[in-house]
Amino acid sequence: MGFSREINRLLVGLLFMFGIVALSAAYWSITGPDTILRRADNPRRVEAERAIERGALVDRNDHVLAYTESADGIVTRRYRYPAMYSALGYYSYRYGSSGIEGAYDALLSGTDQVTSTGDALLNGLMHRPQVGSDARLTLDLEVQEAVAAALAGQTGAVIVIGVPNGEVLALASLPTYDPNTLDENWDALIGAPGNPFFNRALQGQYQPGAALQTPLLAAAMLVNIPLETVDASATQPVPLGDLNLACAVRLPEIELTLSEAYAFACPRAFADILDPIGVDTLNTVLMTFRLNESPLLAGFEPPPTSTPSTLRLTPDNLLETALGQGQFTVTPLSMALMAAGIVNDGNAPQPYLLQQSRQPDGAWIDVRTARASLPITTTNSARRLQDLMRGAVAFGAAQNAGRPGIDIGGHASIAYSGEGSQAWFVGFATFGGANGAAVAVILENSDDPGRAADIGGTALAAAQAALLGQPSS
Repeated sequence: MGFSREINRLLVGLLFMFGIVALSAAYWSITGPDTILRRADNPRRVEAERAIERGALVDRNDHVLAYTESADGIVTRRYRYPAMYSALGYYSYRYGSSGIEGAYDALLSGTDQVTSTGDALLNGLMHRPQVGSDARLTLDLEVQEAVAAALAGQTGAVIVIGVPNGEVLALASLPTYDPNTLDENWDALIGAPGNPFFNRALQGQYQPGAALQTPLLAAAMLVNIPLETVDASATQPVPLGDLNLACAVRLPEIELTLSEAYAFACPRAFADILDPIGVDTLNTVLMTFRLNESPLLAGFEPPPTSTPSTLRLTPDNLLETALGQGQFTVTPLSMALMAAGIVNDGNAPQPYLLQQSRQPDGAWIDVRTARASLPITTTNSARRLQDLMRGAVAFGAAQNAGRPGIDIGGHASIAYSGEGSQAWFVGFATFGGANGAAVAVILENSDDPGRAADIGGTALAAAQAALLGQPSS
């Protein structure tokens, strides 16, 4: 009897152990593999991720900008053109990704591709690396190279946008770095002067200074302030705290109309019209121009900002904010879109960078989602602003932007930040019909709006050559 009980206990124990083994086998065959693969310290996962063959990045004319090189099981990301470094960002297994590489990481790495369980198992058994999709960007290599050459030696950013569609033709930020040597130079780059990892074109938040005079003119038109009224004190400086805000170029004490004061970016004439315009109208115009927002490119994270989207003008902050020296800041992208909206008769196109994608062994497919343009002002106001900006290039502070045979309008100005100053140029060019381009240039630690205007003119000339298929001058 005692022997039978021992046998029964042994059988129960064996059955219990078999149950545990069966449950473990079921877990590891169904759920466990995925759990293991997700572990950061899993050597197979590390090996698989290091072997990923990212898709190529090409420009609008199929110049290969970045590609993956694989040799003897070692995968390396290569970047071909220094002018494109700041726009493309980097990909590193050790440090992750940024810029365009980061924005479209799922596409380029292939993690967005739907793979059947059977294919996944087969790829694992055959040790086939994951292969990502190629991406065709709206960037134009020749425009980017022209912009980068013009910007060389400066700290700042340039954005060029095609009109009316909103394609980003150039996206430059300096200083930058070589992503081909990122891994070995990472520690030095982290502490490098000028923060080369910071994309000033998309993330920079800058005092607009006199660059805010363009929406101020729109507000003046809205309340029917005559633009040709003479202001006897137009060239006098405006004291603002420790600052004396003056015209963008040195002028004698002369009378100027409001439109002439705009051409030379003189703040006094605009300070004098703030009360007639009124706080409510100015708030409405800033909201309509969407300058109190941070415009985004699809796939990119919102830029860090010190400017609350709810910032409003009040009688207490009216003067400093309306003259671009308050808490209100803008991005180069938002200023470029303002210029694009003006040249597009009041409708700002929504910007995009990703045009097409191509899976391995597949064909190019369009991936851009059409988005309606955003109205920022009336057609009549936009056309009056166009003419005023043409005047600033013809005889004002933006003369350096002029290029023979190209219809260019713009506004060159200065803003102050801390103990330094910044030079702005915000402008456009028309290429016939509805086609054109818009540009925003910001130069840090600069009091030379003429230099900013010259860079803007170079960018617009390169955009014309690219969009019309002409050799650039």
